[in-house]
This record gives sequence, C-alpha cells and structure tokens, in this order.
Amino acid sequence: MTVAASKGTAGSVSRLAAVLRDPRTAVPDRAAAQEIVDAAERHRMFALLGRRLSNAGTLPQWPRNVRDRLAAVERESAAVECIRSRELEQVLEALWGAGVRALIFKGAALAYTHYPAPHLRSRTDTDILLEAAAAPTGGRVLESLGYLPQHETSGALVSHQRHFGKHDHFGIFHAVDLHWKISNRHALADRIGFDELWRRSVPLPALGSTAVTVDPIHALLLAVVHRAGHHPGSSNLLWLYDMYVLLERMNDAERRLAVSVAVERGLALVMCECLESLHVAFSLPQLEAMIDDLNARRPSSRDVAPLIPHAWSQAGIVGRDLRALTTWAARWRLVREHLFPSSSYMRGKYGITGSWTLPAWYAWRIVSGAPRWLRRQIEAA
Repeated sequence: MTVAASKGTAGSVSRLAAVLRDPRTAVPDRAAAQEIVDAAERHRMFALLGRRLSNAGTLPQWPRNVRDRLAAVERESAAVECIRSRELEQVLEALWGAGVRALIFKGAALAYTHYPAPHLRSRTDTDILLEAAAAPTGGRVLESLGYLPQHETSGALVSHQRHFGKHDHFGIFHAVDLHWKISNRHALADRIGFDELWRRSVPLPALGSTAVTVDPIHALLLAVVHRAGHHPGSSNLLWLYDMYVLLERMNDAERRLAVSVAVERGLALVMCECLESLHVAFSLPQLEAMIDDLNARRPSSRDVAPLIPHAWSQAGIVGRDLRALTTWAARWRLVREHLFPSSSYMRGKYGITGSWTLPAWYAWRIVSGAPRWLRRQIEAA
C-alpha cells in the first residue's frame, strides 16, 4: 500500500469512527459519505452504521444510494441472525445435555449483551469456551448436529481450538470455534482460566435457558487478549468498538476492577496498548484515568505478557510462543507440531494417497512455506 493510500484509508477510518461516536455530526458530501460506508464495509460495521444514523435521525440527510444500501444490508443481517440464533440455541442445548459446560464469548456474546440488536455486531463464527477435558465431547456433539471439523493442523501446543462448520437447508453457513484456552498465544493462553470465567459467568437468556457468557469485566479482558494475540496492532474498528461498548456501560468501580485484574494477570501492557488505540479512535473520557492507572501499576516483570509488534512475521510469533514455554521438551514439541503435522492432515491437504511419499511432502511443505513464515505482515483493517 502506498503512503498516500495508507493516509487515505486512515482518514476514512477516522471519519467512520467519528460518525459511530456521534452520528449527529455534519453530513459529509457524497464523496466523503462513500468513503465512510466503504470503510464500514471493510470493518464489518455496515449495519451498525445504518442503525446509529437512523436512531440519531440523520440518515435521511445522507445520499439516497447510501440509505438504500444500508437498509438492504440491515434487513439481510436481521434475517440471517434469526436463523443463526436458533441454530446456536440448539448447539448450546446439545452441549448442556451432554454434560459440557460451555461459555459463549467474544463477538457472538457481545452481540446479545452490548449491541442494540444482535445482527448489528457482524461476525463470521461463534466462539465457545470449554474445559480442556470436555473438548473431545464438545466436538462429538457438534458432529452429531451435522457439523464437520475443518481441515487444520492440530496438537497439544500448536492450537487451543478447533473449527467446525455446516451449511443448513437455507444455504447459510454456521461456523463454531471450540476453544479450551482463551488464546493460541502461549504468553496469553493461561492468564485467565475456564473455572474463573465460569464462576463469574452470567446467563444469556436471549439464546435459551442453557446459554451462559462471561461477565463484562472478563469480557473486556478477553477482548484485549483476542486483539493482542490474534490481531496485533490491528486498526480494525470492530475489535475496538467491542471494548468501547463494554467500557461505556461500566461505572468507575468496574473500570478500576478491570485494571486491577489486568495487572494481577500480567495483562497490563497489552491492555494499555488496546486502550490507547481505543482512545485515538473513540476518545472515551474515562480511558485516560485507566491508562494512567495501568502505567503506574504495571510491574516490570518477566511475567507480564509481551506485546506482539505491529509488523510481525509468523516465525516471530512462534519465537514468542517458544519463549513463553517453560521447558525445552515443550518447546521441541511445539516446533515439531508446526513442522510435522499429522499424516492425516498432510493427506487431506495435499491429496496424498501413499505413505512412502510423506517425507518428501513434509520437506516440500517446510521449504515452500519458509518465505511466508519469514515475511513481515501488518495487521490492517
């Protein structure tokens, strides 16, 4: 991306954030309006933008083509959400019936707890957190409902989640990610455990009597962990807006508690970076006190979860995972799981039929994948 294009993109993101923050701001000209709606589409906030403008009474002043597009997207999103919510209820009921304690978290949960309507929080999947021992049972439950495990590498250390998906008779794709730790990054994965989240869990009646999610303070911490571990330095407003809606509803005592838990769990550094980015985008007045508190109380300890640089490579990510592990046996296992995934994975990915060619395919995979692993990337919108 050129410098000029980067500045143009940043400008449209800034204008989108300003409209989301205060939809009563002056209506932009046609060109600027188009930039804003294009940015909203990139950031998966299109339906939310339409609702914010409609509730503020300023939508009729926007160009006709923009109004029509926003209305059509919201209608479609609402219809799809009706189907997805019923499917999710069935999944949660089946997990509960199998004796699996399941916590809905991240975007799917916030859609029902903190957004004006669930279809306004765009998402491509539903994240469910289980106890590690219950993960195999959870997978079998999903398969009994017609979900297929996605083709991906697996191992005790290379990933702490599994992806499942199915198409229903309407043609809608339902994706469920089963997690047994809060992050795939080893420096973050054990900062908050399932038992702690379950003790502080709250019911989510909109998704049935068996639906349970995390409390708002832990939801904020998990949003921080998600962005820091899986989208480091991201300029995507969706991850930041999740934190915005959570913090907007918290009182002073809850915000102080969130800071205290972050410091206690070694998350002060990553939370501070997230809140600084959030403050740039949405200028919440409460954030300055939280940022100052985090900086004042942040311990200078090796136990503090490190930041992943804005420009990162896959090799750099793995290097940080290796440093976070405490034994050489675990480090070697992680390297082995990355370099030599299961033979079933190799057969499925490369269409291998005979075992005698597997060593050559492993070698080809390592050599051909090296440039991608070493290439530095920037997490963008």
